[in-house]
Amino acid sequence: MTEALVTALAAALGGRQRIVLAPPGKTVAAVLVPLLAVDGEPSLLFTRRSNLLPHHQGQIAFPGGGRDPEDPDLAATALREAQEEIGLDPAHVRLLGPLDDLETVATRFVITPFVGVVPHPYAFRPSPDEVDLIFTVPLGRLESPDALRRELWDFGGRKVPIDVYAVDGHVIWGATQRITQNLLAVLGDLS
Repeated sequence: MTEALVTALAAALGGRQRIVLAPPGKTVAAVLVPLLAVDGEPSLLFTRRSNLLPHHQGQIAFPGGGRDPEDPDLAATALREAQEEIGLDPAHVRLLGPLDDLETVATRFVITPFVGVVPHPYAFRPSPDEVDLIFTVPLGRLESPDALRRELWDFGGRKVPIDVYAVDGHVIWGATQRITQNLLAVLGDLS
C-alpha cells in the first residue's frame, strides 16, 4: 500500500459530501474500518463478533460500538472500541476520515465509520468476550466480480434479498457489507 494511495484516500474522504444521519430514537455508534498492508497489498481487517454479545452475535464486523458519554467525538468512540475489542492502541492508528453514516435495520443503530490505517504486522489482542476471530481480506479480493452477490435470506418467514461479500469462507453482510461497499466506491473514484 503506497503513501500516495493513503494520501489520496484521506483527501477524498475529507473533500466529499457524505451522508450524515441523526434520526431520533437511534443509538449513535462508530466503527473503525482498519486499512492495512498485508504483504504490500491493501487489505481490510474484520472481526467475527462473539456469541456472548447482545447484538449481532457471530457476525462479521469492524471494531466498534455505541458512543460513551466520555467520548469527545465519534472518532474517539471508534478508536476506544477498537482498543477494547482487538487491543489496537489508538496512537497506532492514522485516521483518514469518515465514510457515510448508515442505519442498522433491526437493532436501531446509526453508525459512523472511520477509515484508519493500522500497522501490519501488529500484535492484536482480541477480547474473548467480544471477538471470536480477527482476519484480513485484500481489497483486490473484495473488488473481484465474484465477491459481491445478492442472496435471498429468510427473515421471519419472509425472503429478503441481501447483498453479501462471500470471501475466503466468510460472509460479510448487513452494515459491514454496506460500509465495505461504500469504501470501495470511494477508492474506485480515485482511479
